[in-house]
Amino acid sequence: MGEHDGPRVIVAVLPRATAFVRKQAGETTESQVVAANVDTVFVVAGLDDDLNPRRIERYLAAAWDGGAAPVVVLNKADLAEDLDARVAEIEAITPGVPVVAVSATAASGLDALEPHAAGGEDDRAARVLRCRKSTLVNALLGEERRADRRRARRRLTRSPSPRRGAS
Repeated sequence: MGEHDGPRVIVAVLPRATAFVRKQAGETTESQVVAANVDTVFVVAGLDDDLNPRRIERYLAAAWDGGAAPVVVLNKADLAEDLDARVAEIEAITPGVPVVAVSATAASGLDALEPHAAGGEDDRAARVLRCRKSTLVNALLGEERRADRRRARRRLTRSPSPRRGAS
C-alpha cells in the first residue's frame, strides 16, 4: 500500500483571501461563493450578437468586490465587423482593466492572455471554465479537453436511445 491509500482527512481549512460571490438563485437574498482564492478573473464575452457592456460591468464589480483582478476577454474577434470600435467601446467602460480581443477558433490573440494567466494549464482552464467557454479553454490548452455543451447536446439527441427499438 502506498502512503496515499485509505481515507483522506481534512486537517485545516485555509482562510479565503478572495471570494467571487453572487446572489443565490431563487427568491432568497443570501450570497453564494462561486470561487475562492482566485487572483485573476477572466470576464469572457463574445463579440457576436451577445456582447452586453452592462453585463461586463456587473462581472467587473463582482470581481473587484471579491478582491480579484479582472481581465476582459473579448472572444470571437474573427466575427466582429469593426473590431477596433468594439474593443474601444468596452475599454471606455473598463478604465484600468486589460481588454484582450481573441479568436479561440482561429487561435489568434491568445498570447496576450499569458501575462494574466499565472500558474499551470489547469489553473488557466479553471478560470475560463467558470464562464463555460469551452472553445476558449481548448484553445488555451492546445487540445480539446472540454466539450461544447451545444455540440454535446446535438450528439445526444442524434444518438439512438437504448429504449428505442427494444422489445
